[in-house]
Amino acid sequence: MRRLALLFCISSFMLLAVYAVAPLRDYFQEWKRYQKSYNRVADEEFRQNIPVRPTPIGIRQIWNRDLDTVDRCVTCHLGVDNRFLRDAPHPFRAHPVTPHKIGETGCTVCHRGQGAATTVRGAHGRLRWWEDPMLPSQYLQSSCGQCHGGAAVPEAWVLNAGRERIEKSGCVGCHKIPGFSRRGPIGPDLDGIGSKVRPLWLFRWLKNPKDYLERTSMPDFQLADEEARLLTAFLLSQKAPVPEATVSSDRAVIEAGQLLYRQARCISCHAQGGRGGTFGPDLGKVGGKVRPGWLESWLRDPKALFPQTRMPQFSLPEKDIRAVAAYIESEFADPAMDDPQEQELVRSLPPLSRESLAAGQNLYRRLGCGGCHRLKQMDGQIEFGPDLTGIGSKDADRLDFGNLRLQRDLWSWLFAKVKTPRAFGKNLKMPNFGFSDEQSREIVVALLSLSDKKIPSRYLASEEKPSPLHPQGNFGKLLKKYECLSCHTIRGEGGKLAPDLSIIGSQARPQWIASYFRLPYSLRPILTERMPLLGMSDQEISTAAGYFQTVLLEDSVPQELFPQGRPDAPEAARGKELYFNKYGCQACHQVQTAGGYVGPPLDGVGGRLFSGYMFAYLKNPQKFKAAVLEPNYHLNDSDARALTAYLVSLPAAAQEKK
Repeated sequence: MRRLALLFCISSFMLLAVYAVAPLRDYFQEWKRYQKSYNRVADEEFRQNIPVRPTPIGIRQIWNRDLDTVDRCVTCHLGVDNRFLRDAPHPFRAHPVTPHKIGETGCTVCHRGQGAATTVRGAHGRLRWWEDPMLPSQYLQSSCGQCHGGAAVPEAWVLNAGRERIEKSGCVGCHKIPGFSRRGPIGPDLDGIGSKVRPLWLFRWLKNPKDYLERTSMPDFQLADEEARLLTAFLLSQKAPVPEATVSSDRAVIEAGQLLYRQARCISCHAQGGRGGTFGPDLGKVGGKVRPGWLESWLRDPKALFPQTRMPQFSLPEKDIRAVAAYIESEFADPAMDDPQEQELVRSLPPLSRESLAAGQNLYRRLGCGGCHRLKQMDGQIEFGPDLTGIGSKDADRLDFGNLRLQRDLWSWLFAKVKTPRAFGKNLKMPNFGFSDEQSREIVVALLSLSDKKIPSRYLASEEKPSPLHPQGNFGKLLKKYECLSCHTIRGEGGKLAPDLSIIGSQARPQWIASYFRLPYSLRPILTERMPLLGMSDQEISTAAGYFQTVLLEDSVPQELFPQGRPDAPEAARGKELYFNKYGCQACHQVQTAGGYVGPPLDGVGGRLFSGYMFAYLKNPQKFKAAVLEPNYHLNDSDARALTAYLVSLPAAAQEKK
């Protein structure tokens, strides 16, 4: 009986303790402390006439049925949707400006974490078996990529930069990556490389590409000397029917080549000594790289040697080709590539035999060279890396961290893998791209966006892609000959280095287009000329201008706004008043050398552009150029017409008149 009485007393005591402790524990809940602190902040703000009200104590949540998420983050983050709390202490501060309605979308779709939790540690997902912890701020833009596909995402510059770097680095050469596809060789065609490059250059390039060209996208495979010799011998065996040539050392020929080189504006695409464009290869030491015969053949017809090249075919006579080649070989020589060293290297290469060629092929295949380069005899022999589909949702517990001292989360693993891939194991295939910390973070952001989370279609950003243009006939031949789409875009196809030509026929006057083709110049005085002097014939110019005026049009844009092309003087005077006093256009544009440098000068703009296009552009600049800095003033027709009248009345600058 005593035992039973004792057990009854103990049980009763424990029950009383539970009933006593539970309310006490509930009273001291972490989220309640935050809400009480918020109410003190709200009282203080309200006393200063700021419309912030205290909140009733209780759990708050956002239920998104479409995404099947319940987020209780707003239980503590009570000021996320109150713009008056943008300077409040954390966690009561207002959320930065976002195009999304937080009360509808919730939090974890972007930030990740454990939405149903009510403790800081639990909500942030820093738990042993929670597979989706909250994203650090530097990787937050990856969530934008869940709904925004391959197109550039407004204000998500890190994500955009990461996607661009993945494309430029040729990651799709080895990996399957959703949203990216191989449109052709990433690196140069290697058929005939033995007739193109010098042996010593090739060996040193394979050993350390960035030692020759710092900005190259070619990674470092960290080859041993024996491997580099084996691969050099194999690649040198790939010959092309290129005639041997000896460049002229005649000073007059070299000087003539220098003049032609400058007139063609090769520096627009090719850098020399750290100055110039980066669109094409750096020519600073190209004289020590390529053989003279190959260089002349390349200048004569680039596509004959590399059909996928983006270099235009210049219409140069044979003597001019030899002069340019002589200038390049003379001016851009590489003293490090001296003959004794090259002869010594050639002697150290393995002799060509069936065994050495097979060994070179195996090394080429094992390194995955075919992922970026085309070599006919090795077509289809590519060893791919892992599929990166869904990599942004991969559980960190399924990753091999090896012996690295890393925080056990997905983004830390990805950062290390991108930055120092061989740190996970010396025998791994992935080469070192030499990415900086910032570049590595950009790529990680893009990879984290490759989530396997199912997003409802109504959340996905729609991408309206114009129907691609495939010109045929004479204009199609011109487009290929001069590689116009390497720099320009037409209906979504092409490069972004130069203006979009999709509606050029509704924008620019044919007379100006013809004169520009004959002698291109920069519209902005502070910029260097980039358009090369292609040497187009009159017939070719007529073909291009005619195609522009009949096909590349926007029907909603009229050509001429004024009868006989001349506006009334009173209307032009009113436009001048608007230009200088109401809209302050001179802050960005110049007229008669007075004004800013942000936009192009407007002297003689009426001789370049149709007045109808100028009127439509002033009404809505972003309709024609989405990323243009020109502000949209939402002009009414009267103001837009008056401004157009003033612009049309502006005379051409002195250099244009000439």
